[in-house]
Amino acid sequence: MTKKERFMTFVFLGAIARDLSRGTRDSQLIALQADQIPETDIPLNPWNAAKVFLAYVDGRTAAHRWMRIPQD
Repeated sequence: MTKKERFMTFVFLGAIARDLSRGTRDSQLIALQADQIPETDIPLNPWNAAKVFLAYVDGRTAAHRWMRIPQD
């Protein structure tokens, strides 16, 4: 698996767990946002990057430089 695939897997599983615990339906939107991050910008540890991204989505931390989505 590529770094991007591992990152997306961790983000999606975390988002599903968030949906189940909170009764929301945001996992697909969260995964779509995460998928826009280029693989080259994802840190070396995709598990940790996914945790930080999910904390950002929850509003528990500010956005990091690597989370910037390129503008076309």
